[in-house]
Amino acid sequence: MAVTFEEFIMQCCKSGEGGLRKWIHKILPRYGFTIKEDSYLPERARKQDSYKNVHNLLAVRGNPKICLVAHTDVCRDHDSKPLYYGNPKKKPDHSVMVEPVIKRVEVEEESHKIIKRIIQDKNCESQVGGDDRLGVAINLWVALNTGFDVALLFTTDEEIGLKSARVVDFAELREYDLCLQVDRGNHSHELVTKIGSTILCDYDTVVRLLEIAFDMGKPRQAIQGANTDVAAMRDRKIIKNAVNMTCGYHSSFSSNPNEYIDIEEATDTMKYVAAIVKDYAIK
Repeated sequence: MAVTFEEFIMQCCKSGEGGLRKWIHKILPRYGFTIKEDSYLPERARKQDSYKNVHNLLAVRGNPKICLVAHTDVCRDHDSKPLYYGNPKKKPDHSVMVEPVIKRVEVEEESHKIIKRIIQDKNCESQVGGDDRLGVAINLWVALNTGFDVALLFTTDEEIGLKSARVVDFAELREYDLCLQVDRGNHSHELVTKIGSTILCDYDTVVRLLEIAFDMGKPRQAIQGANTDVAAMRDRKIIKNAVNMTCGYHSSFSSNPNEYIDIEEATDTMKYVAAIVKDYAIK
């Protein structure tokens, strides 16, 4: 692709949800994907036309064994008093002003300071949107830069109660060996295999995914996490196995304007997701 991975992340973060969905519809068929959607519609569509094309979306290439999951809404979409940027006379597609930029910051890590490259809103006036536009960016990047058979599921309204995931019911989801969600923040190097009383996947799947991470030199820890889309889908028994993983966004609590994306962690996660997709495609 003509852009770097960091630029790709920033564009996904900057886009309004409606505009992002239009771009997904435009680009994925060029890379061999077939798209289908259900009738779910956010309540936000009543007030803003750009949300009228936001549904549960499943894109499929080939005959995949794995489905990558992410939600396209961010907390800033649900703010009660959205701020618009650009020409105020135009009908906005973005819910708030956000200008993602790359920064170099000094952080304390294991009793010594290191320099990290992060993506954050330029003036820390708005949530940059790492939760979960980073997951969207990682899954799309893998899909557009590899030729393996894979499915992509994009949900919405995750931030207000997993609403679309509680009703999504594409028949294909029951066929995939794994639904891999890229949507956990504020931690590093974790693989969520259980949420509450819901066991997301079987033992063999856990071992397989942890071995892939170990072989890459980036080991992960299996942990119990917080509620998210794949848990709602697993509870309804419409998927076989699922996991959720940390991907590199931090300080992500509601629409916190200090939220940031750790570029190194995001890159490691992208490579991990790509390795998993390859493993499921060739074995």
